[in-house]
Amino acid sequence: MSALPSSRTLNAYFLITWLVALVQLFSQQGASDYVSPAVSGWTLAATLSYAFMYLLPSVAIGHGLRWLLAGRKAFRRGPAILAAAAIVLTGFTQVLLFADCVIHKMYGFHVNGFVVNLVLSGGGIASLGVSHSAEMTAGAIALALVALQAAAWVWVLRRGAGDGAWRLRGAWAMALFLALTTGERIAYAYSEMSNYQPILFASEHFPLYQPLTFRNFAQKLGFKVDQATARSLHELEGSLSYPQRPLRVTPPDKPMNIVWLVAESLRFDMLDPKIMPNLWGLSNDAVRLEKHFSGSNTTQMGVFSMFYGLYGNYWFPMLAARQAPVLMEVLRQQNYQFSLNTSQRFTYPAFDKTVFAGMRTEDLHSLEGGAPAWRRDARNIDVLIDFIDRRDPARPFMTYMFFESTHANYDYPPEAEIFTPVLQEFNYRTGDFRAQIGQIKNRYINAAHHVDSQIGRMIDHLKKRGLLDNTIVIVLGDHGEEFMERSRWGHGAEFNRFQTSTPGVIHVPGRAPRVVTGISSHLDIPATLMPLLGVQNPPEDYSLGHDLLAPDFHREYAVAADWNRLAYIGDDFRVTFPVNAIGAAHNQASDGDDRPLAHADEAIASIRSAMMEIMANLARFSRHRG
Repeated sequence: MSALPSSRTLNAYFLITWLVALVQLFSQQGASDYVSPAVSGWTLAATLSYAFMYLLPSVAIGHGLRWLLAGRKAFRRGPAILAAAAIVLTGFTQVLLFADCVIHKMYGFHVNGFVVNLVLSGGGIASLGVSHSAEMTAGAIALALVALQAAAWVWVLRRGAGDGAWRLRGAWAMALFLALTTGERIAYAYSEMSNYQPILFASEHFPLYQPLTFRNFAQKLGFKVDQATARSLHELEGSLSYPQRPLRVTPPDKPMNIVWLVAESLRFDMLDPKIMPNLWGLSNDAVRLEKHFSGSNTTQMGVFSMFYGLYGNYWFPMLAARQAPVLMEVLRQQNYQFSLNTSQRFTYPAFDKTVFAGMRTEDLHSLEGGAPAWRRDARNIDVLIDFIDRRDPARPFMTYMFFESTHANYDYPPEAEIFTPVLQEFNYRTGDFRAQIGQIKNRYINAAHHVDSQIGRMIDHLKKRGLLDNTIVIVLGDHGEEFMERSRWGHGAEFNRFQTSTPGVIHVPGRAPRVVTGISSHLDIPATLMPLLGVQNPPEDYSLGHDLLAPDFHREYAVAADWNRLAYIGDDFRVTFPVNAIGAAHNQASDGDDRPLAHADEAIASIRSAMMEIMANLARFSRHRG
């Protein structure tokens, strides 16, 4: 009967496994990871420590199993069980690292919950657009990695661990690991605080990288935190490909003005003749979108998606690059005048560094705090009307307004109260919201009625000045709002229709009124506006949307995102996927009426082609293509 290998022999095996993992991590790195001594040192420390971190489960289980088997002297199969466990665990780790490398090279992101769900729902690697021969090659490499681990096990056992070369001290190894990981994390946190981009971008090459930041803590301690604009991703990594191709633009002879109105948390069923009569009236002379979805259940990504026409996940590279949407760039190039107003602020979320990056400070007008939200909304409409009256009539103009009244606590003036009873004392701490939800919703409806009155003021002024016939008017919500129709209150928690669907009204001069009863998305807004500005490129060059004015407009599904998830929204199913690897199996599925499904397998299987399309789109504009 062969004896169990010693702890030192086991450590020797894990050392070889760690070296193989290092090779795989180094294969994902490039010259940008070693542009300076500081970046080189950080990359090396992170590579050494993360290669060990990925193996920690195998190390812990291997040593734990050895300890258990060592107490069973008569158990003959102990060595074989330990060998099988060590080889399978480490082999699986190596295969995962290899698969991550392949996915990262193909799509520009690491293995995440979306990828896992796509593969496990049938079709395997072929679902990712890989040919059969490539699939066979990948399988052969995976088998080779497992075989390499088996060979390493055999070699270590034959070599033995008695000589000094294998006398590995676990305490020293752990101390080295802690020193490396502590150093790289502190360096990352400092880089994030000081906006040192090379290290921030280098971290993106490590799957499951867990950043440490202390920007807010450093500010409280009095340290200077660099708020300078980050350099473009084009300069640092060449990973942003937006737009895909240079725009070909023939400006119209008579450019139209644009009035863009967005209301906080304004959900689809507020577009009602009683609640919002002014918007309803406008919608009868416009394109009315009856099943319209935001690109998110949050303000940040909802507003982002309507200006960029991209999934909310693109917020992060656009913010890092301080890249404005091409729509706004085209407007600037065509000498538009701007008045951009909000009853909240432009700095959080950081719309001043994304949607409105590069705009003149004097064109950004925010009113936050102080007066009630309904009064700030009314004041902002005053400012916009004044801007329209004082503008240069020889140049086109673009105005943007973000209404805050429909955000909890749902503020409105007395004359806007059309639904009663309402909850008078709105206290988050003491309220019984389940019992009071009807009264809370009435407050929300009254706030929407007030927002409608301000929209009406704007429309009436455009008519009075004879401008409506030459002005595109867009009215949207940033996202929806739920009042426990599906067990939640508010937004940001789920991707059901109540939290993601908003009114969609687009008035385009010269276009016949039309009602779109199928699915539409915030992603479609840039693809609709850009042709009206003379952009000749097809929408796929700069967005993931479609032209709502096209006679053949049709969308099979919408996509919404938040910080950690992505949602497919179709007529028959809603499926939510995590976009990180942790919790990959915890996807949620519901039917077309947002009722939970017991098993998501059927829904996932039915949307396979959409999943493949969504995954390709996740990185389409974040890396250069040949």
